[in-house]
Amino acid sequence: MRAMLARAPARLAAAFMGLALLFPGAARPQVVTGDVPKQVDLVVDGDRLVASNVRFSRFDEWKLGARERVKETAIGEAVIVVVTNQHIIAYGVLSGWRSIDREPDEQVESVSAQDYGGLIVTTKRLLNFNGQSGVWGEQDRRPRQ
Repeated sequence: MRAMLARAPARLAAAFMGLALLFPGAARPQVVTGDVPKQVDLVVDGDRLVASNVRFSRFDEWKLGARERVKETAIGEAVIVVVTNQHIIAYGVLSGWRSIDREPDEQVESVSAQDYGGLIVTTKRLLNFNGQSGVWGEQDRRPRQ
């Protein structure tokens, strides 16, 4: 009897593994970063940006300018960051679209998005975007004198 009980956890694990092979989607948990589930996605549709807001079951649009072109994007769980040749645009699942102008001769070094936050590093500034409040933060990178 003891030998049978000792093998029970192994048999249960083997049975679960077999079920996982039969139903692979059911065995995997939802992928999240931190505690924020995936709530947004981005569609670039010609001259407009379309945010798919799954949390509120809606689509929110942003119209690009006449000569504005998308250069780079980053999509987090609840925030989107889009860099164009004219603006840095962000979308938060709770705040909607917000933009700031690019400075003359400003080069983008990196763009990232995770959870509710977006981070943009340029040759002139450090920028962050809070997708809950819709507020931009900015820090000058120019040498202090």
